[in-house]
Amino acid sequence: MWEYEDLSNPIDPRAPETYLSLIASDTVFAAIDSITGEPVYAINETPEPGMVWDTLTQAFTTITTSKQQLHWWGEDADGDVVGYYYKWNVDSAWSFTTTEAGLFYVPIRSDLDVFTFEIKALDNDSLVDLTPAKIVLPIRNSKPSINFRFRSNPFVADIGGDTSLTFPTRTFVWDVLDQDGVETITDVYYALDDTCTTCWTQLSAAAYSSITLTGLELGYHTLYLKARDIAGAESEIVQFPDTENQNEPDYWKVIPVQGDVLLIDDFVQDSQNNAQQWYRSILDTVLGPGNYSVWEVGRELPYSSTDISATLDYFNHVIWYSAYTGIETYLDASANISNFIASGGNILLNVAELKDSTFVFFPLDSSFVLNPMGRIFAGRSLDSQVSTDLDLIISNLIAVRVKGFVPDADQFAMVQTLYNLAEPGDGDEWTGTPTVCSIGQFQVSPTQLSGKVVLMSIPMHNGSQPLLEGNGSGGKFISYLLKVAFQ
Repeated sequence: MWEYEDLSNPIDPRAPETYLSLIASDTVFAAIDSITGEPVYAINETPEPGMVWDTLTQAFTTITTSKQQLHWWGEDADGDVVGYYYKWNVDSAWSFTTTEAGLFYVPIRSDLDVFTFEIKALDNDSLVDLTPAKIVLPIRNSKPSINFRFRSNPFVADIGGDTSLTFPTRTFVWDVLDQDGVETITDVYYALDDTCTTCWTQLSAAAYSSITLTGLELGYHTLYLKARDIAGAESEIVQFPDTENQNEPDYWKVIPVQGDVLLIDDFVQDSQNNAQQWYRSILDTVLGPGNYSVWEVGRELPYSSTDISATLDYFNHVIWYSAYTGIETYLDASANISNFIASGGNILLNVAELKDSTFVFFPLDSSFVLNPMGRIFAGRSLDSQVSTDLDLIISNLIAVRVKGFVPDADQFAMVQTLYNLAEPGDGDEWTGTPTVCSIGQFQVSPTQLSGKVVLMSIPMHNGSQPLLEGNGSGGKFISYLLKVAFQ
């Protein structure tokens, strides 16, 4: 008979060991549905079956929470791990789960908060790890940032100077960011000219990403912006103008609304403003100096369509001349021009090259190039369909292609030809007497007509010299519009 030690149970039962890892994720928005009382997540996440969720009662009822993804596992030398007990530092009891991962939501309540998570494995011998795995989560609130939206403020290259000139309406647009999530940003504040404690106006960050200031006092101004999050952290203050931004102007000046006529200079390549000075001389004669306003557009229209409409609406009559050569912006303002006309405003649009036949404010049946070779010689006549006293003669060579057009009469309540180009002479390329200027009105309601819109496709100035001075000044046409047609 052999005697030997019984090895069927070689070691005593051992407790399992537990391991824990963390993947920090985004901050998310959480709110309570007023009807069901259940949490609603802005990221639209639905807990998966078996997923472990935070036992912090505040996490789902605070405005914002920080999402933490935890993973854990256990090892047992003499058996199997069958589950886990876990607990947050604010919990009074341990919770049990059989999963090995979960998303937890901890609330952002202050600039810095500290949370502790513990978890311990349970094995098939009902033994529990006596040294739970533990992680300490310091949740720091990141302060927000705010910036003016890219190109929402003019560039020096666009306005051709270091001063941004506006009428008494100006819109500012911004974007806000926060590493904890934009949902943590609760307020935006703006101040005009001063950053004193009582100078700031509060806006809801959720409701506002822009502000339109109206009735601004004349002179120089500065706008300041800042943002605040739920924990009270504030962003750095940004401002316009900002002298440290080399791309943007150093000054913002509000200029007065003078008279009821606006002259719009849409001819950026006329750096010497020769065309503008010619139009000014006409308006000085017709209206008197100081009885009209001038808006020099530059290379870009204002970022906000609100500002374009507000500028037009300050006036009853607009004279908008576009570029003889180079870029122009009038097409980008089509909707604003249409609204201005619909509200009763009158406008003359003088275009050097009629680049589009789909004007919403002046619908065309067709358009066609009058001079494919790019030349209309001096001495050619523009015959007025109103009075021979208004006949015009081209005084200098026109060296760009221009178009004649046929208005879409079905779209107008009233449309009338003002000028036809006379019969062609030697070297001319058009046929007949094409229309080069018309006036129209629209039916706004059964009892109301719109303001009047005049489209003229023969340029009145080329940036060096006036082009319609062969039969007296071409300004007599502008005088007729302001004193007769627009009244």
